[in-house]
Amino acid sequence: MSYEPQPDETVIPASPWASRQRGARWRDPRLWLGILLVLGSVVVGAKVLASADDTVAVWQVAHDIPAGTKVEAADLRVTRVHFAESSTAAHYLLAAGSVEAGAHATRDLHAGEMLTADDISTARSAPTRELPLGVSAAHQPVDLRAGDHVDVWAVPSPDTAVAGSQQAPALVLRNVTVLSVGSSLSGVSGERQVLVAIGDDVDVSSVLSGAAGAQIVLVRLAG
Repeated sequence: MSYEPQPDETVIPASPWASRQRGARWRDPRLWLGILLVLGSVVVGAKVLASADDTVAVWQVAHDIPAGTKVEAADLRVTRVHFAESSTAAHYLLAAGSVEAGAHATRDLHAGEMLTADDISTARSAPTRELPLGVSAAHQPVDLRAGDHVDVWAVPSPDTAVAGSQQAPALVLRNVTVLSVGSSLSGVSGERQVLVAIGDDVDVSSVLSGAAGAQIVLVRLAG
């Protein structure tokens, strides 16, 4: 049933929806603040990534290598280093290149060192003379290893000493490089073979004469 207004009633027409004028969104300062934050994050992130990649891969010595010993890729490992100046990096061997065949150490190399161009060479070097020594375990450092430098002393054995005489220990080799330390010698109780390098200026005959019948003692040099 429809409703009809009475004569004395006033009909009020429905009000139209209020229309609000919206301002342009690009004028909203919050929008610009958000854009600035995003751009700042991008710039900071790019700088962090750039600094993280600003390293150079170089060769590092994996273990001690005595002078004159052959150097191969298996003796090295790759490490990444950040250099403040590119000129400094030029002194080291980049891991991007391979180690030349026949390369040998020009000096004693120690584990952890970064390899420089002067540390290895393919030039022919004078052959190393190797002198084997039988040394009691009590007369050498427990942790003696290849690359160590030692003085070789000959201590007269009580069994071979002349009765009534007092023989003093003799230095038979000074500052020689240990090439290898072997296991216990079979048939010789408590002795190990220690191989040392000697130069061409060493009189082997004098060394052997000084060590004959004596106990060999190795004194490791610091550094």
